[in-house]
Amino acid sequence: MAKNEKQKTDNQPAKKKKKNIVWRILKWVICTVVLLILLAAGGIYYYYNYGGWKSIVRDLVHTYGSAATGTNVDIGAIHLALSDGNGSIGNITVGNPKDYTQSHIIKLGNIAVKVNKDSIVRVIKNATDKSIKNETIVIDEVRIDKPEVTYELMNFTKNNVDDLTANLNKNSASAQKAPEPKDPNAKNYNLAIKKVVITDGSATVAANLLGVSQSLTLPLPTITVNNLGTEKQGISIESGLIRIFQEILKSTTNVVSKADLSSILGGVGDLAGAAVDTAGQAAGAVVGGAGKAAGAAVEGAGAAVDGVTSGVKGIADGVGGLFK
Repeated sequence: MAKNEKQKTDNQPAKKKKKNIVWRILKWVICTVVLLILLAAGGIYYYYNYGGWKSIVRDLVHTYGSAATGTNVDIGAIHLALSDGNGSIGNITVGNPKDYTQSHIIKLGNIAVKVNKDSIVRVIKNATDKSIKNETIVIDEVRIDKPEVTYELMNFTKNNVDDLTANLNKNSASAQKAPEPKDPNAKNYNLAIKKVVITDGSATVAANLLGVSQSLTLPLPTITVNNLGTEKQGISIESGLIRIFQEILKSTTNVVSKADLSSILGGVGDLAGAAVDTAGQAAGAVVGGAGKAAGAAVEGAGAAVDGVTSGVKGIADGVGGLFK
């Protein structure tokens, strides 16, 4: 009996030691898992809030926007909250076509984006599924507040809005087809934008004709565009940008065509009229001087003819006298 109790007592330190080792290993595993989760969460947070996808979006807008317009397209700050899908994009600028003096033709200063939450969940869920090659990001609404358009007149028949519109129309057909990704395993992301609302826009008509610089700012009406692509049939990023830019430029053209531009063209007309008057006076002086010179020349020629006639008559009289 005493022997069994002694053996039981001897085994207790070994069991306790074994239990401590197991608990130590378990704590190490738990701490490691927690650390990995925190690192992953921190990485995801940093990726979505400071780097990663923001750089991708910026590069996509710059690349496809520049290809669509034939000019330089830049994008500023980007923010997106994955929890509710609300985001914002600031300062998208579209450069002027070649040979125009203004730095840009379109400036979108404040863009609010509402991304469909189910779409976010689906895209994240399918991120590692290589069998799904095409993904459509559904955007419930895009609101663009206070866009600025510069309508620059190069001459009386040529302006930058018409030139950029021509570029967009030319590139529209090719933009319908999404580009093939360089990596065969990479996914192709398209867009489906349910609604675009553009409010409180303005167009500044700028002209530098015959050395006269004039400008006039006009308000743009609210622009609404619905259903740019669907979840099943999304559109490319380039095609979405083209449609939005086209609507802004079309509205600008309509407003400018109906506006009273006399404050801009009037000064040019006055300068042109003064130039015509000056040219007319100069032409009159030239013609008058030429007329006087021509009259003097005619009078001189008449006198010369009279002199020749008298000379011929004297010679004739002299010859006649020789034969008498």
